Amino acid sequence: MKLIKNYFIAFQCAILFVFSAVPSIVLAQDTRFTVVLDAGHGGHDPGAMGSFSKEKDINLAIELKLGALIEQNFKDVKVVYTRKTDKYLTLQERADVVNDHHADLFICVHTNSSLSPAAFGTETFTLGLAKTKANLDVAMRENSVILLEEDYRSKYKGFDPKSVDSYIMFEFMQDKYIDKSVEFSSAVQRQFVSYGRTDHGVRQAGFWVLHRSACPSVLVEVGFISNAAEERFLMSDQGQKQMATAIYNAFVDYKRSHDKRSGRRISNVSKIEPQVRAEEPASDKNIVRVEDNQKSAPKEITRRQGVVEVARLTDTSKTAQRVNPVVLQKEEKSNARPVFKVQLFAARVELPKNAPDFKGVENVQFFVENRHYKYTLGAETNYSKIQQIRKSILSKFPDAFIIAFDGDRKLSPKEVQELSR
Repeated sequence: MKLIKNYFIAFQCAILFVFSAVPSIVLAQDTRFTVVLDAGHGGHDPGAMGSFSKEKDINLAIELKLGALIEQNFKDVKVVYTRKTDKYLTLQERADVVNDHHADLFICVHTNSSLSPAAFGTETFTLGLAKTKANLDVAMRENSVILLEEDYRSKYKGFDPKSVDSYIMFEFMQDKYIDKSVEFSSAVQRQFVSYGRTDHGVRQAGFWVLHRSACPSVLVEVGFISNAAEERFLMSDQGQKQMATAIYNAFVDYKRSHDKRSGRRISNVSKIEPQVRAEEPASDKNIVRVEDNQKSAPKEITRRQGVVEVARLTDTSKTAQRVNPVVLQKEEKSNARPVFKVQLFAARVELPKNAPDFKGVENVQFFVENRHYKYTLGAETNYSKIQQIRKSILSKFPDAFIIAFDGDRKLSPKEVQELSR
């Protein structure tokens, strides 16, 4: 009898051990890092429209390439897609995917647009009160998808994406994920710079989909579909791979930091080094406009496999002054100090001196690169002086940034940053 009793007790203990181990096993399976990738827009919502492309297609292509990179290299990461095809989801449905999967990170991929075809560059948003009209405009445009839904006012608790008053709510929000969101956003922008993209920085604005997602969340604007050069770049396979890889590299940094904070084994996954470093999408030739010392027509100088070719162009008058620090001399290298300039914007056409785009600013110059006219102000060897010039025109050109030339070579954004220290 005693033997039977001991056997029964042992059997009960075994049963309890098995059942107590099951939740631990399930818990261990659920501890994988989960990232939700969201390709903005889709289906009957095309997003912003370019001259030959739709935002929804660019977003999806980059999202799928990003997801593939993460899945190939991280065995301890679960990748969840809000959509993998051209289908429509509401903003709340996207947020529901994040929350249902208890995501550790939410990345929304979007493409920017502007009334000005000269606007270009990348920026990454976190949730918060929009500090500038430009940030508010982006949030309003991305939130406007709500208007495609029936009875959106009740679904979104009275939130009106077109009303400035609706965005006041974000001023009083305490987002407990903001620090990590900014951490990842900063990593994204650093990686974009490493690929030569123009950096508009980390910004805040009231995006509904970020507001409703219970984890660190960012919305990445990969470029301007309204800019012809960026549209071609973002629709190309190379461009999409570059943008996906840049975001992936930021994810590698963020995941490593997350593992360290969590006391987990730190992943040894390496970032993918950029193969091409160019300020903007590279074309088959890099064009720079210069002036002859004599009063003759300007020249178009092209670099192709190290060969400098010169061709006469028709002279034009009553236009912004052509920049002269980029005169290409194949045999010589300048020992002069770098010349700093403030780049105001880029355009596909040459603008007259009195063009409203210059907003009353005088002595604007330009150079031509990647088939775009890039308009600049100032020419200083002292970085502090060029900073003062930039600050003086920020109210008119909030996206203006500093560039530099070392003789005939335009410096990379990273080199300019190092010279600023």
